Amino acid sequence: MRIFLAFSLLLSTAVVAHEEAATKDKKFVAATPVEMTDAGAVYGERLPSPMPTAVDLESAITNAKDHADKPMAFSGRITEVCQKMGCWVVLTGENGSLARVTMHDHAFGVPKDSSGSAIVFGTLSEATLSKDDIKEMKNDGAKTPVASEWRIDAVSVVIPHAG
Repeated sequence: MRIFLAFSLLLSTAVVAHEEAATKDKKFVAATPVEMTDAGAVYGERLPSPMPTAVDLESAITNAKDHADKPMAFSGRITEVCQKMGCWVVLTGENGSLARVTMHDHAFGVPKDSSGSAIVFGTLSEATLSKDDIKEMKNDGAKTPVASEWRIDAVSVVIPHAG
């Protein structure tokens, strides 16, 4: 009986290790919109209905006590995009305020050539980056990651149609 239990434990450990390795080896699938709306292409989850009014990023950061840690819609310009997977963008406000938008649970991405205006549905918060986080950001194409930044954990990103 002990041998059977030991063998079962060994086998289950091997299966878990194999599944974890397979997950790490998965290639990121190109960003695909989940819906097309009058507002633009939507990545991540479908938009809520009715669509909430977006707060411009500058106002959200200036009045963080009113906007942080609450699911909301934010607007700004995309000025940087992760060049490995499209799994983060930098959203910039009119006066230069920045927030790094990370895709919730790393579950989706946006096109790596995204730029211009965007609406992001998610939660704004302050984040502290470790040296390893900063190094990873640089490897992903970040221009100047800093140790402390505003973050939006996004569940949906709307990128308007070109033209």
